[in-house]
Amino acid sequence: MLDMKQAAEHVLTLAAEKGHKDVDVVVERSESLDVEIRDAKVEKVEQSTSLGLGIRLLEEGRTGLASTEKLSQESIAYAFQNACENAKLQDPTQVEMLDSPSQIPDSSSLELYNSELDLLNADDLTQLGLSMEDAVKAADERVVSIPYLGVSRGHNESLLLSSRGISYGQESNEVAAWCGPLLQDADSRKSGMQIYHRREWDPQAGKRIAEKAVEKAAELLRASPISGGKLPVVLDEYMAPRFLGMFFGSFSAESAQSGMSRLQGRLGETIAIQELTLLDDPHRRGANRSCFLDAEGFLTKPLPLIEDGVFRNFLYHVESAKKENKGSTGHAVRGYSGGISTRSHNLVWPTGDFSLEQLCAQNRKCLLVTQLEGQAGCNPVSGDISIGVQGFLIENGRRIQPVDSITLAGNFFDVLLNVQGSGNTYQPELTHSFIPALLIEGLTVSG
Repeated sequence: MLDMKQAAEHVLTLAAEKGHKDVDVVVERSESLDVEIRDAKVEKVEQSTSLGLGIRLLEEGRTGLASTEKLSQESIAYAFQNACENAKLQDPTQVEMLDSPSQIPDSSSLELYNSELDLLNADDLTQLGLSMEDAVKAADERVVSIPYLGVSRGHNESLLLSSRGISYGQESNEVAAWCGPLLQDADSRKSGMQIYHRREWDPQAGKRIAEKAVEKAAELLRASPISGGKLPVVLDEYMAPRFLGMFFGSFSAESAQSGMSRLQGRLGETIAIQELTLLDDPHRRGANRSCFLDAEGFLTKPLPLIEDGVFRNFLYHVESAKKENKGSTGHAVRGYSGGISTRSHNLVWPTGDFSLEQLCAQNRKCLLVTQLEGQAGCNPVSGDISIGVQGFLIENGRRIQPVDSITLAGNFFDVLLNVQGSGNTYQPELTHSFIPALLIEGLTVSG
């Protein structure tokens, strides 16, 4: 078996031997170790590794793709032959292979990897999990079970090489813990979920994670619906990224060109509040989607999607940019087993001046949303929103009652124009969506 670099170089050797000038190869490797805890015992330990190599070949405008999960010379040669044959079956496109940039920054400066995390073993993860379980049981006598409790660590590597001189590797890892206890008070049953997702190991974090999960469940016990109507809504710093993230695909040029984005033809228009500059930042240190090179070998750079409320940029890869006589914006993404598509890097919505409590006190009455219930009623193309939520009715800055069995309705593109305030902090877990708590007018609440 070849290692990742040897395997990628072997593809380029085959390309040179067969006279193919436009070939690139992606190699990806991921490892994970997961431990699940139940009743003071380890219920499951699962260790997994995935490895794959993907070949992309251009021949007279035709793209051939093939992949293999075996990094032997024989398997790679077979995959290369498949890529050649697949190219013959495709229609010509405007895609082209890029020359290597003159200088590519070192990906280690993005701070995506902590070598100490790779030293964690199953015993380390187990001890954190057991401490969470003990803390849950000690926190509240109304705990009836803990359906979700576990700890994991992951490690990912990727490598991109091309016949045009591109060579870029990146490595990242993380540790995660999750705790979801179920509490019961009379006929009311509620669960709370707390997730810890970081690049630092803290063996003392178990108690904090558990107590927060219990607190989330306990404060929603005896929740009930509220009367319908339009009501100011505050999304906390955990829910705002999830809520808005369902609709950010609208900024993809690829989506617009296929008629799947309401932003098609709206460049230069005001689509958001004047105070909003939404930045896609691929160089944010420690963020989940940071990179210096995209999947086609294009140098990434920060790009404003919205600037002072005005829609400024779509996200392009090479082919979608060629269709409009433009250049790529460095937003190509590709797994070893698929083709090129478009994806944002790290979306950054600027923080504001208010704490969560201050946002909730801006109106005499508002709804604070702390949980979302599925996405089935949300349409990422039209922007229509219909989603179940849980949270709290707030009056004069105070929590009056926990709320459930209600639905929020509206439209994403109206939301951008009706943000009345932003929180002053982002949620602390690893993410690619840096969006603070938001105060939004114009959404309809129905019981």
